[in-house]
Amino acid sequence: MDTTLCPECGALADVEWRDVLESTEGPVEHAKVVCARRHWFLLPVEHLAHPAAAPEPRRSLSR
Repeated sequence: MDTTLCPECGALADVEWRDVLESTEGPVEHAKVVCARRHWFLLPVEHLAHPAAAPEPRRSLSR
């Protein structure tokens, strides 16, 4: 299964399916994305974020 990042919260999300939808500009591949926090989106595949592109969490420096 493909994974991506949730466009809303940035959590890891599963790509449930992909399909090509018609548009006025021609066919566009879309994907349904669902994250662990139950957000879901139907968006063009070109808008999917690669999980490795997630920003590293900030760590505080302690002495």
